[in-house]
Amino acid sequence: MKKTLSVFRHTDFLSSVIFALLIFAFFALWGVSDLSFQEQYQLFLFTPSYFCSRLAAPGGLSDYIAEFITQFNYLYVLGALLTALLFWTFQQLTACLCRQNGMRKGWYPLTFIPALAMLWYMSDVHVLPSFLISLIAVMALMVLYCRLSTRTARVIFMVLSQSVGYWLFGPVTLMLVFYGLFRDFHSLLFYLFTFIYAVAVILIIAQFRPEPLYRLFGGLNYYRYPAYVPLGQIFMMILVTVWPVVVSLLQETRKIWVVLLEYMVFLFGGAAVILYSYNNLEHQMVEYDYLVRVHAWDKIISKAEKQQPTTPLGVSCVNFALSQQGQLCDRLFEFYQNGEEGLFPPFTRDMLSPVSTGEIFYSLGMVNDAERYMFEAQQAIPNFRRSGRLEQRIIACEIINGHYAVAEKLLHELQHTLFYSAWANRQLALLGHENLINADPVYGKLRRYRVTKDYLFSDTEMDQMLGLLFSHCHENKNAYEYLMACELVNRNMQKFMAYYPIGRFAGYTDHIPYAIQQGLLYDWTQKHNSFDGMPYSIDPQWQQAMAQFIETYMRNKKDPSLITPPLGNTFWSYMLVKVQLRPEKEKSKAIY
Repeated sequence: MKKTLSVFRHTDFLSSVIFALLIFAFFALWGVSDLSFQEQYQLFLFTPSYFCSRLAAPGGLSDYIAEFITQFNYLYVLGALLTALLFWTFQQLTACLCRQNGMRKGWYPLTFIPALAMLWYMSDVHVLPSFLISLIAVMALMVLYCRLSTRTARVIFMVLSQSVGYWLFGPVTLMLVFYGLFRDFHSLLFYLFTFIYAVAVILIIAQFRPEPLYRLFGGLNYYRYPAYVPLGQIFMMILVTVWPVVVSLLQETRKIWVVLLEYMVFLFGGAAVILYSYNNLEHQMVEYDYLVRVHAWDKIISKAEKQQPTTPLGVSCVNFALSQQGQLCDRLFEFYQNGEEGLFPPFTRDMLSPVSTGEIFYSLGMVNDAERYMFEAQQAIPNFRRSGRLEQRIIACEIINGHYAVAEKLLHELQHTLFYSAWANRQLALLGHENLINADPVYGKLRRYRVTKDYLFSDTEMDQMLGLLFSHCHENKNAYEYLMACELVNRNMQKFMAYYPIGRFAGYTDHIPYAIQQGLLYDWTQKHNSFDGMPYSIDPQWQQAMAQFIETYMRNKKDPSLITPPLGNTFWSYMLVKVQLRPEKEKSKAIY
């Protein structure tokens, strides 16, 4: 028997350590984009006014602690470590509560269930870490409450937790009342009065707060979107409250195979939770945005080669990566294209889609448009936070445009951050020094690219905008490639042939980009019966592929080879075959 108990003790400790390591490995290897997403939509400042602004709202301390921890996601390994420590603490407090309620031997694996449920709930990238911090705080209060031996101490503790505790951690403190009730049902009257007191505290606070009552009961800082309280949040609050009591009802088991079975269920169940909840369209978009942020162009292309995106945001990120690698007009039709919106997604008032589009504009020298998109994305953050990443890009645009007073004001704010302060100091040293800014490899280049004359931006006439950019600076080869790609994906051969001649200024030396060759071949074959006399430098491989495509297309327009590589990876397939598939596919997948 002693041997069995010793095995249980060592297994319990080891399993908790392994759990923390698995959480760390998940976020350090696969969940980096989620960490980055949380970090980029907040701007933690080391100033007294910032601290006071957070504590001025219910749940403010949890919010402040969560934002302090989240800023370390900038260094994703450190962010993954801190996230793992939070989940480990959450699991250990669950185990402590289960033991206080009389959990019997053999059921320790069940203490991981709330942590797994929390991992599932936080797969929604809009769940803020402050909710996890608040749960940990109230669970610590539960542990402390159970250790109070006198009724007077418990009464005082309850009064403080439902007033001061509410202001510091938010409405999760109501869980303490229900936990005490589940644990000691004989004191029903006491907990009933405590609940009435807690509700009264919130109603009194509501008289001095601008938020609607449902938000004061649901939490101001637990979820990024303030319009509603997610069902997952309510579920987690109920689970954390009742689970320690439920586990204590199970009879003791000393059979090792039962414990091993529990761990197997926990392990495979956890893997299923991750695969199901972290592998969806939302996370794909978050990952593409992160890869654009860190300029991981090869990873974007590799990711698209494994599973091609079909949303405008995903497609635009792939095309952007191709352009940064000098492959846009070579490999354009190797990937799914959904028209011009796959190059420049339509503007939407949300905090994600304008960011990558703004980065595209920025790289092309459309500095004012990039700044507008970044500003709109920051203003669209639902919980009215600032963004360090977006602030950086806005400042860069102001510096390029020579608006140093605005840039200086924003840079002084970034000086109060941990990870953006060094960058801010470097930019401050540049302000006013035109020679240094013009010599900067990024600022100087974009100053040459940008068009300084006033013009009205029109996202419905992007080809004219791109033509203006390339005519202004022939060094801006990407503007020309985006221009030609724009006409190809729009299937506008008239404009394609009209713009093609200006490519002589783009500096192509070894070959005309392959997608452009395919467009030229298509236009030629619409007017001629053979390739004889064609004035373009077309590679023989594309002439042979075009002849094969025409032969196959004339024999059977629905031949599968027309939509599969190699013939399917051509402009001709996009122009003649895939156009018939496009409306139905885009109708079902045009989601952000």
